[in-house]
Amino acid sequence: MGLRKKKSILDQAGDTVNGYVEQVKPQFEAAVATARDKAGPALADAKAKAAPYLADARDKAGPAIAAGAAVAAEKIAEGAAYAAEKAAAGAEAAADKVSEVAEPKKKKGGKLKKLVLFTGIAAAAAFIASRLRGGKESQNWQSSYSPTPAPAPVPTPPPAARTEDDEAGASPGEAIADQAESPHPVTTPDDPADVVEVDEKK
Repeated sequence: MGLRKKKSILDQAGDTVNGYVEQVKPQFEAAVATARDKAGPALADAKAKAAPYLADARDKAGPAIAAGAAVAAEKIAEGAAYAAEKAAAGAEAAADKVSEVAEPKKKKGGKLKKLVLFTGIAAAAAFIASRLRGGKESQNWQSSYSPTPAPAPVPTPPPAARTEDDEAGASPGEAIADQAESPHPVTTPDDPADVVEVDEKK
């Protein structure tokens, strides 16, 4: 089961443009060819039809008017030929642009590819250089650093003498209570050690 790759919007647009180009291109080329075919004979026919009228006009009108009309007819014919040439050139340029849009340019190489290639070559060169150096580096790994000796320990003062040794290791409050000479009287909730009366009317 192959993985299906979704097309990006740019790829979809390229496919759509390719479809339209394939549909329009034959019609466009036929229109350009027809324009060229019809423009050439039409201009020649116009010159042929205008020639007798120009000759007649020269005879009837003065030489200045005849010369102006001839120049105007020639300019019109030249303008029509120039317009036909420009239309054909524009049609060809448009066809070229459509074909450029239909076929997007391929990217050459990315910066990431160049970076990976350069890093790989540098790593290989470093590996080879370390192998060529051999055991020279293994002898020099020890440093000349010698740490300072630790300071001498400070003597601790002896503990104070206790009258009674507390074997249980109780808290200081309990140790003081244990040092009392007589035992404490037993207390219960019915017979508390101190009776405290709380009376606000006093």
